Amino acid sequence: MYNTWQTEPLYTGAQGFEAWQHDLGQKCGTFHAEPPSGPGLASFTGAMKNLTGTDSALDGSRIISNCQHLHRARSDIRADDKDFFYLVLQVGGSALMCQADNRARLDKGDLVLLDITQPCDFYFDALSDQMSLIIPRQALHQRLGQRQLIFNRPLVASSALGGMAGLMTQRLFDSSNLLPQESAALFDALLMLLRPGVSSAIEGGDSSGQAQRLIKAKILIERHLCDSELCAERLAEAIGTSVRNLHRLFAQQGTTIGRHILEQRLQRCAETISQAAAHEKITAIAYAWGFNDVSHFSKAFKLRFGISPRDYRHQFSTECN
Repeated sequence: MYNTWQTEPLYTGAQGFEAWQHDLGQKCGTFHAEPPSGPGLASFTGAMKNLTGTDSALDGSRIISNCQHLHRARSDIRADDKDFFYLVLQVGGSALMCQADNRARLDKGDLVLLDITQPCDFYFDALSDQMSLIIPRQALHQRLGQRQLIFNRPLVASSALGGMAGLMTQRLFDSSNLLPQESAALFDALLMLLRPGVSSAIEGGDSSGQAQRLIKAKILIERHLCDSELCAERLAEAIGTSVRNLHRLFAQQGTTIGRHILEQRLQRCAETISQAAAHEKITAIAYAWGFNDVSHFSKAFKLRFGISPRDYRHQFSTECN
């Protein structure tokens, strides 16, 4: 099932699922796993192995399971306080990765950059096999220079860049026969190779100033999500730039201001619904997070999460019972 690559331990059944999810959290950060559909926990199969090598600076895990969904929420991010990037290589099977306003389909050999400090979801069709290489935030930014990161844009295996990066990532996962300086050099070469695939130049003369404006805009959005009057004009005025330039900054990340605000509000509503008391009305939660049209909220929520807000609440209440 796992080709010639040996993993241990092997996790099976309900007890194996609990142990696998615990070990996943210890190594990769807290994720909530949804077991395979049909037989459920009884049919669970998983495996995990840490990166092996002589360079202690390298870290990562190979993760195999037949879970159908992995989710990392803001509450998980606050709880474990991990701060780095994952370079995820789809070794076998396929996955749909969702983070912020973007989605990426990963087939065998494809890679994508994941920011562990942001909520994310992975959806799997069947057995999935992934290598996740930890990339320290500082190390990546040092090699990017004044460039913006691009998330959820797959480096496909069929491309020259993706194919080479995939081979280097696999080589790093079994670098036991490399000297520390050799594995360190290979890791540095991988980061340089990734540069054109996971970042883009910031338009405008003042690149560092543009990056700071984008960060400030996102912070203000986080602070004022409850304000239904939050808009591009008010944000632009608050950070000292034009509305046109603000739209350009979000466009460079593959999204719009409106989509970004909507995604953040939907995420907060979903977290609140899953944790709120049964008597708390869903409409009140939607209004509290800045929605002023319940019909629009319900449609957007179902489009984002695949089920209605009411069914989403029922799903979590059933799991808790």
